[in-house]
Amino acid sequence: MLLALCPAAAAFGANPTMSDDFTGIMTWLTKQTAEGLAFNAGSTFDPPNEMKVWRMQPDISFGIGVLPYDKTVFPAMHVQALADKNPGAMLPDKVAFPNLTTHLRLGLPGRMDLGLRLVNVTIPKGYRLSESTKGDGQINTVGVSVRKHFFGGGRPTLSLTGAFNRVYGLFNFRNEFKDVELTPGFIASSVNTGRLEWDVRSYGMNATLSQTYGHWTPFFGMGLNHMVGSVYGHLRADWQTPLISPSYGEASGKPEPYQGRLIFGAQHDGAFPSYFVNCEVKAMGTQAFRGFVLMAGVAAPFRIGAGSAKLSKHNPHALEFERHELALKSSEDREPAGKAVQRSLRSGWVPEKESRSLRLPRVSPESGRRYRAAETPTEEPSVPGQSAPDFFFVR
Repeated sequence: MLLALCPAAAAFGANPTMSDDFTGIMTWLTKQTAEGLAFNAGSTFDPPNEMKVWRMQPDISFGIGVLPYDKTVFPAMHVQALADKNPGAMLPDKVAFPNLTTHLRLGLPGRMDLGLRLVNVTIPKGYRLSESTKGDGQINTVGVSVRKHFFGGGRPTLSLTGAFNRVYGLFNFRNEFKDVELTPGFIASSVNTGRLEWDVRSYGMNATLSQTYGHWTPFFGMGLNHMVGSVYGHLRADWQTPLISPSYGEASGKPEPYQGRLIFGAQHDGAFPSYFVNCEVKAMGTQAFRGFVLMAGVAAPFRIGAGSAKLSKHNPHALEFERHELALKSSEDREPAGKAVQRSLRSGWVPEKESRSLRLPRVSPESGRRYRAAETPTEEPSVPGQSAPDFFFVR
């Protein structure tokens, strides 16, 4: 009986060293994950087109991001049985994850706009990190950006962006060690479970140049980001024998304080829909030119809100014309198009005398919806049996 317990005692004595190896693995994993997540946190792409003052435009994009892991700095294992299993090979050299981003922009005075950004990445259970390791997790991003445009017209438009993003979430992973010979003659298997949790924040500045050619607007730029935050992780091995206590390791890692990126892509503006593609490549820092984020999205074909502050507050004649339009549409909903046009012509609507110099359109009978410059209407003889126009305007 004593001889049978000796190998188990030797294996139990090896556990502290194996826990040290697990701590080394998690130190490497948290540091590599922090670098990749920090680059992802710095992604603040805004479609290049300018927004009119006080108008809003939503867009949505779907993409993929790649987090590279540097296996050349993977720690050496002190327990030979663990080294024989080559745990580095059980972990990936890069992780690709989906990226679903919703974005809302608001036009501000002075050729500026404000952007709000929400990212949701759900990694489903059973996601395969490598041949022997599976996982699941959740990544979320919230951010805000302010952008200012310069130049434009016949020259390229320069856009400067200041942005803040916060990335937080978690990732669970699991694998197994089969038939590990901890000591000569003593073999055991383990089920390994681990978790990564992070909260990383990015403060960044981007500069892009864009130029419109027909319906296409290509753009190119670069950015610099300052990163803060950390990634915490732990790894536990539960041995499938009561003779050996679990092995455990934990660590935390921080991203490098500064990263640089290259930004390029294009947007196509159409009646329906407008769409864009954007790529950001890590250009400065650890694993430069290996990490990237690629996105393609659709911008809403409509814009919400007033076209400008002048329209909403300081142009009552434009508002009066809009009321005329709404009343005409209401009339069209009740009568055939031809009669609605005749009724509009007989209504003889024009702005007040003091605003007659403002050239406002009225309905033309040829198309029913085309417009020409407003002129003083001429009264038409009333038609017997025809009722008078039933719409009016309230100043």
